[in-house]
Amino acid sequence: MSSRERFGDDDREERTGIRGVWAAVVTDNVDPEKLGRVKVTYPWRDAEDESYWARLAVPMAGSERGTYFLPEVDDEVLVAFENGDIHYPYVLGALWNGKDKPPEDNASESNDVRLVRSRSGHELVFDDTDGKSRLELTTAGGHTLVLDDSDGASSITLATNGGHTVALDDTPGSEAVTVTDKTGANSVVLDAVTSTVEVSAGGTLRLSAPMMELSGDGNVTVRAGGVLTLKGGMVMIN
Repeated sequence: MSSRERFGDDDREERTGIRGVWAAVVTDNVDPEKLGRVKVTYPWRDAEDESYWARLAVPMAGSERGTYFLPEVDDEVLVAFENGDIHYPYVLGALWNGKDKPPEDNASESNDVRLVRSRSGHELVFDDTDGKSRLELTTAGGHTLVLDDSDGASSITLATNGGHTVALDDTPGSEAVTVTDKTGANSVVLDAVTSTVEVSAGGTLRLSAPMMELSGDGNVTVRAGGVLTLKGGMVMIN
């Protein structure tokens, strides 16, 4: 179905002489009909002469689904026209240029990194470095989620910008789940290698519940470097 059939013809004079593709600059991305369209200006026309609303060609689109990456105002885009008619523009994609540089420069010349970065700096990175592949999600504020598939050292790490971390380590020989606060003094470690759980506190460790039971199939040791105090309505030993 053509754009004429889907959106109707506005009875403007049809122009069918514009062939090929053209660079243009986005001037408006607030579509009054909420159809995800934009307006642009063309290099061969006056800067004040905006296009008609241009539909976006995206990797996937359907009823309330698809990929949604609306160009920003002043972004450079590539435009083509339905049957060469300037009244029916399509945005085929966005362009980098001498002013707007890519977010990655392939400095390693290995083309290992793919990424998506938003205007405010939220970023999703796909790193295909041989033996060190990973996926990293970073917010503009500095919170991170890293899924590391490095050979022999796979792990998932969640970290806040303040320094709190949750680490799930699948490295052979050191499999563990570790929760650590920003000071590093307070932590919980679930060690899958030794089947132990270790809770550490830099200050006071408090455990409370309506009912509490402490038991061990083997030995149970209670040790205090200072005074050991046991209190209860009734204290029963053995």
